[in-house]
Amino acid sequence: MLPHALPFSGVPSIGLDMTADFAPLLIGTWVILGICVLALAFAIGLHDTREAQRKGKHTAVEPTALPKAA
Repeated sequence: MLPHALPFSGVPSIGLDMTADFAPLLIGTWVILGICVLALAFAIGLHDTREAQRKGKHTAVEPTALPKAA
């Protein structure tokens, strides 16, 4: 025969359920983290766009031929 497990009602619950208390804090943390990730992606895209535009405006200077020595 298999012994039966003890029911959990016999074990006293010492801790409190703090899930409801910390829910606004955790949701706020995730929202702020998401906004920061989007802001970082926007800043990287803006930086890359400006770098590409600056490199596109830069004209290549062709070197001139040096005079031949006598």
